[in-house]
Amino acid sequence: MGLQFVVGSALAGVLNTLWIGLAITAVAWALGRFLPRTNAATRHLLGWAALTLVLLVPFAAVDREPARAVHVAVMEAPSVAPAEVPEAATQLAASRAFFPLELQEGDWLAVALAVWMVFGFLQLCRIALSFVYLRKLKRRSQAAPDALLDRFRYWVAACDIRRPVRLMISDRIASPMATGFRHPTVILPTALLAQFGEGELDHVLLHELAHVARRDDWTNLFARCLGAAVGLHPVAAWTLRQIARERELACDDWVVSRIGEARSYAASLARLFEVCRAQRRVVLATGMAGHASQLGERIETLLASGRHFSPRASLIRVSVTTVALLALVAAGAQAPHWIALAQSGTAQSGDAPRPVNPHGSFLAALVAAGYGNLSVDEIIALKEHGIDARFLADLSQSGWEKLEARHMIEMHDHGVPPEMLRALRDAGFQHVEMGAAINAWEQGVRPSTLKEATQYGTHLTLPQIVKLKQAGVIQ
Repeated sequence: MGLQFVVGSALAGVLNTLWIGLAITAVAWALGRFLPRTNAATRHLLGWAALTLVLLVPFAAVDREPARAVHVAVMEAPSVAPAEVPEAATQLAASRAFFPLELQEGDWLAVALAVWMVFGFLQLCRIALSFVYLRKLKRRSQAAPDALLDRFRYWVAACDIRRPVRLMISDRIASPMATGFRHPTVILPTALLAQFGEGELDHVLLHELAHVARRDDWTNLFARCLGAAVGLHPVAAWTLRQIARERELACDDWVVSRIGEARSYAASLARLFEVCRAQRRVVLATGMAGHASQLGERIETLLASGRHFSPRASLIRVSVTTVALLALVAAGAQAPHWIALAQSGTAQSGDAPRPVNPHGSFLAALVAAGYGNLSVDEIIALKEHGIDARFLADLSQSGWEKLEARHMIEMHDHGVPPEMLRALRDAGFQHVEMGAAINAWEQGVRPSTLKEATQYGTHLTLPQIVKLKQAGVIQ
């Protein structure tokens, strides 16, 4: 299994399940928005559940082989009259088929892999630089004034935050932030102490403590690393942004649940953003002053009438919604593939037989074709049924898997030429039982029939091709 096949299969899997990913995120978003009393913390977990399914679904659609492997049971299919063929089958020739689209192996797959690796590498470099910056910022920050530190300790105890968190101030930042990981720290801009009153500073401290209590430093780190790996997946990238958005809304709910009043906190949020709108954003730090595009929504959400501010996620709602999403995934998995990976060139095999001399001796031809371990009785049976070196040479060149002696005899007795096996392989049927191949030949299926059937795609089964042949849809 080559690298190009792995990359092509992964890409085909993502493209085939892209619509399922869109459906998953749409359903998760709708349920999170319209189910009553679903808070931001619950929607945050729903986002992670949806993202997990979006990333796992492509694995179910990954092609295990460059061409489809179809196992057809040995059976004698009865003749089917043209009138018995479904109407949909008779319309196949009248409509141009566009799916599944075939991804041909080639250098473009290496380019796609390089683009993905460069994107991931740049994102990881950004994460590493942010980590180094935060470590330097912690070391260069100063201790907070005693009065502010006392209020900070009061809120830590009042909110039952059990992580050993510190409070620092710095003149190197424009916005408050909470940083991790093993030693979480809340860092406030020095200038903010003179511009904010005591109540507003309490709101700032509580928001940053919410990030610490919820361990958003770790989930943010995981989300950033995951974004580096799957950031080119459009649905996954959008879901990660929604997760970050719900994280801030969940912290807002956490603060209001402690202070019991949303209006004053919303005013502090608006004022803080106005003061800190020129901030430098650090990817591994979480803070109260977020994007301008989210500020209006956060304030509107805070001031919405009839809201119930709860800091905890509803595991029951998350579980029920996840079950609904799993049902959606199961239904989507039954859909046919839109994209198929087609291997260029001939079939590859590590056990390819040596070229067979069609004019050589029969025994030498058997050895060259890979049949050097047959019994004497099997060799005699092959010869008695008219199998010669030419037949073995054609069979070897067809690229088909090694056949048993009885299957070669059945094939020869029914007049099935080795070219039929080559045509089956080229059409995507790499592992067809000999009985099915013989039945297809007797029903009039020829290499040209199989070639014509592939124009409709690689999803037709051999019995379906037989029916189409009998109905006169294909020649």
